[in-house]
Amino acid sequence: MKSTPGTLQEGGAHFHTTDWTLILQAAEGPVPAAAQRALSDFCEVYWPPLYTFVRRRGYSPSDAQDLVQGFFAHLLKRNTLRRADRDKGKLRTFLLGSLQHFLANEFDRSQTLKRGGGIELLSFEDQLPATEAALAELPHLDDTASYDQAWLTTLVSRAWEQLQRECAAEGKVQILQELEPYLRGGSIMPDQQEIATRLKVPFGTLRTILRRLRQRYREILRQEIARTVSDPSQVDDELRYLHRLLLAG
Repeated sequence: MKSTPGTLQEGGAHFHTTDWTLILQAAEGPVPAAAQRALSDFCEVYWPPLYTFVRRRGYSPSDAQDLVQGFFAHLLKRNTLRRADRDKGKLRTFLLGSLQHFLANEFDRSQTLKRGGGIELLSFEDQLPATEAALAELPHLDDTASYDQAWLTTLVSRAWEQLQRECAAEGKVQILQELEPYLRGGSIMPDQQEIATRLKVPFGTLRTILRRLRQRYREILRQEIARTVSDPSQVDDELRYLHRLLLAG
C-alpha cells in the first residue's frame, strides 16, 4: 500500500482526544462504557504492528496471537500505563518498548497469565490474512522496521477508510475510485482527461475535485497521527518519520 509523499506532509490538523487519554483512564481503574468501547477500538487498531513485531521474533501465528492478547491484558490491568511518561509520548515507541519488556518476562508469567490471561480483547480473524501477507512482502525488514511499517499501514488504511465513508455519504464513490491512484500512488497513472470523460465533468472540475480530495485525505491522516501522540506539536515529527518509511518501503 502506497501513498504519495504529499499525503503525509501537507494539510491542516484538527486535534481530538488522543489515545493516551483513553489508556491512562484505563490505568486509573474502571472506565465508563464509552471509554471501554474506545479502548476496545484502541486494541483493534494497534494489534497489527505489535503482532508483526512478535512474528518477526520467530513466534508462530498462534503463539503471536496469544502473546498480543496477553500483552494487552497486561497493559490494561497492571501499572504499566501509570508509569507512562506522556511528556515523551508517542504511542508507537511506548507500546514497542512495553511489548519488548513483556516478551522478555513472558516465560515467568506464562503459567499465571496463560499468555491471554483468560481475557479475549481482540478478534484477529478480519485483519490476520492481510497482516500475514504484509509480513511476507517485506521479508528483508527486521522486527522493529516491520513494526513501524505495520504501524504506517494501519494509519494509512484507517485514513483511507474514513475518506471512503465520507465520499459514500456524498455520493462520490465512483469519483474516489477513479482518482484513487492519484491519492494513494501507483506505478501506472490513468489519464486524467479520460477520467473526466468517464465522469462527464469538465477537466478543470476534475482537477479541483482531486485537489480537494488530496487535502481532505491529508487532514484525516493528520487526525489519525494526532491520536497517537501526547502533544499536537509532535504530529509533524511523526509525519516526517512516516514519510521516510513510505519512501523506504
